[in-house]
Amino acid sequence: MNPLNRQLFYRGFRKTLRAALSPDAAAGLWAAAGGEYARILSANPGIKAHKGAMVLPAVALYRVLEAAGVDGPGLLNAYGDRMGQRFARIVHGLTRLPGVSRLIWKHIEGIMDRMSGEALGYQRRIVSQPPEMFGVDILSCPYHELARSLGAERAVLCICHMDKAYMKGFHHIRYERTTAVSEGAACCDYRLRYDAAKEKPTAAARHCDR
Repeated sequence: MNPLNRQLFYRGFRKTLRAALSPDAAAGLWAAAGGEYARILSANPGIKAHKGAMVLPAVALYRVLEAAGVDGPGLLNAYGDRMGQRFARIVHGLTRLPGVSRLIWKHIEGIMDRMSGEALGYQRRIVSQPPEMFGVDILSCPYHELARSLGAERAVLCICHMDKAYMKGFHHIRYERTTAVSEGAACCDYRLRYDAAKEKPTAAARHCDR
């Protein structure tokens, strides 16, 4: 069985391949990527799940698509956008419940620490704290570092696209990020603000749903 079929985040990428290529070509590339993923797993048994589960399938797909002359970054990044929009709708629905957004904002420092703290391998710099704004610069990302060690750092751009899209779904919490380490910048500049007037995802996020 193709091990990519068990990857909840990436298994939907088969539809992306079928939409972009012929059914036979899509099936062949999916099978080849599954084999590449299995080889990467075999060669890197010590990789922790929180990094490997997101990075290794992306690296496998990126390698196979690039070898076949297919626009791997373009397809993967577009897929990351779509998955991010799907998650944004879920996040928006949950944070519309009374008091949820304010509770998240109250604990935003701890939440961000659990999502992108040094214990997970991130290097970061806190630039501002609530109540006005929570700002953090991610100086080094373990996803990017792992992909770079495997010679495919551009593969994780799809994760960055997903992240940027879903974070815009929060009710009453405004999110901005203009740079990313995976794009060659010095940091990922996360900026979050509580905004009682913000009720819907941004116009750009809604546009991606169509």
